[in-house]
Amino acid sequence: MDSTNAIIYLDIDKNTPKIKFWYPYNLPEKYRRDIVEECISIIAGDPTFIPEVLLIFPISPLKIKVLIKYFKREDPTNREGISKSAIVFLFAEENDQIYYRYMSYIDSYFSETISTMLTLEKNETLDELIYEEIVKLHMILCNLTEYLSSKSQYVPKKEEPSRKIFDDNQGEKSKFKVVVLGDPKVGKTSIILRFTDNVFLRAYIPTMGLNITQKIFDVDNKIVELVLWDIGGQTKFERIRKKFYEGASILLLIFDLTNPMSFANVPKWYQDIKNYMKNNIALKGYLIGNKNDLAKKRIVSEIDAIRLSYSLDLEYIEISALTGYNIEIAFHKIARKLLFFNKIEE
Repeated sequence: MDSTNAIIYLDIDKNTPKIKFWYPYNLPEKYRRDIVEECISIIAGDPTFIPEVLLIFPISPLKIKVLIKYFKREDPTNREGISKSAIVFLFAEENDQIYYRYMSYIDSYFSETISTMLTLEKNETLDELIYEEIVKLHMILCNLTEYLSSKSQYVPKKEEPSRKIFDDNQGEKSKFKVVVLGDPKVGKTSIILRFTDNVFLRAYIPTMGLNITQKIFDVDNKIVELVLWDIGGQTKFERIRKKFYEGASILLLIFDLTNPMSFANVPKWYQDIKNYMKNNIALKGYLIGNKNDLAKKRIVSEIDAIRLSYSLDLEYIEISALTGYNIEIAFHKIARKLLFFNKIEE
């Protein structure tokens, strides 16, 4: 069966997590089991932590992605007085650009459903009526996917080597985690989308906590998979950021060439990740100046950017998410650097 566009209602307890409801009812057990493990791993280690925003997350073993909305429920039987739950919507990887673009819009439907569910639960309504609300949300999300896809103004995705070629070379593939940081509105998500799907996001949509995008491509006859972690720049996401730094292979610090404040904040971002990754004495990475197409509005000079990159021991690259200038070159350069360091460490 096609297991995408399914929905799961998960009750999260650190000892006995439980799926309370799923739809369609014939969703394979393997899907349910793998999704439970991933959802729990995101918030593991802190009994009080729960993201307040809608997340996009890949379920790599299943080659799908999910929208995850965590929420709290009053629970007098629990020591903390609350229980943690989540609603998870499965979707095909090729649709992720739709959810990137309309994240805040889609988040409102999750929030509305959860509010209704909590009210029904407080009024001791039958579980079946609560589950009906989840089915309604499933229908809304399926219809939204179809509608928003038809309204999408993305540039068509360019041709790449077939996925089958990559699958046949799984044993030779090198996989790296790339953490992308920077102030809000510097173009982090647009840069990633330009690289992964050859598109430009023309409307600013704040990254809702965390978006994860994967791209597999050929570099000098070697198969490389970059897993790009686009972490929200807003202050309210500070707590969630620190939980996703671990295991980073390389750091990309993005700033806007027309926004001097975003440039001034680069050292703060660098120190933020360095404080958390205390065992990483030297962070490998790049300083990236975006929007070099806006020559007349440019404020940060190339020489100032190069000086900062030297002080942080990073390499400097200028790009444009709008025009695509230097995007492919930059990410291929990043991949080559990762392969080089990986070979040294072996």
